[in-house]
Amino acid sequence: MPQSSTARELLATVRDLTHQVRVAQRGTWFPLLVFATITLLAIPVYRYGPYVDLFGTCRSRADQMVCSGENPTQLGYWTVALVLAYAAIAGFYVKRSRRRGVGTPIRPYIVVGVALAILMTAVSILLVFHPLLPVPADPFADPGELEVGPAVLLVNWLASPMAVIGLALLVLAWVERHGALLAYSLGYLATVATLDGRVIHATSRWFFLPHLLVPAAVLLLGAAAFAALRPDRQVQGR
Repeated sequence: MPQSSTARELLATVRDLTHQVRVAQRGTWFPLLVFATITLLAIPVYRYGPYVDLFGTCRSRADQMVCSGENPTQLGYWTVALVLAYAAIAGFYVKRSRRRGVGTPIRPYIVVGVALAILMTAVSILLVFHPLLPVPADPFADPGELEVGPAVLLVNWLASPMAVIGLALLVLAWVERHGALLAYSLGYLATVATLDGRVIHATSRWFFLPHLLVPAAVLLLGAAAFAALRPDRQVQGR
């Protein structure tokens, strides 16, 4: 019986140490802050970035021009911004792990994040040449209301930078064994899905703001919350 009790105590100690290491590895606030930053920086790109007709999708007449597909300027911004964001996140976690002497299993998150960014770009370009939504014969006519199925919504969702950020956060929640981050990521994805499902009819050139400001606000609030609850801050406060 003493040996059995000792073994159980040793196993409990190992589990406790494993949990402490996992908690020490967490740096959830930093990725959220980085993504909020690049989302806010996208605002001037959306407003002032030119539409470069890279894929030959624009049609024009006397005083009007209509372009289909993703704006190549915006797509280029998100591709570069996401890759640089993951590079910064990887550097943050590596530097943090060296300073604390605790390894970090962040590689799966970085790999999946970069892969999703590349997939987003590929899907966006593919949709330009093979659109899932019907293309009107007259590009200047009002397309009216379109009914789309879940498969079309899913494919278009993969072309959304906000969605790929949220999908990668699910991987981070798994890497860090972080239940709170999992719940937050699901809530963030639900918010993004709700926004993507709404079409804003407006003549203002700032019509896109809700699609950027709302996710940025959610990311900033998440970063602030996880920063306030991080283990090293709690230890300092005692």
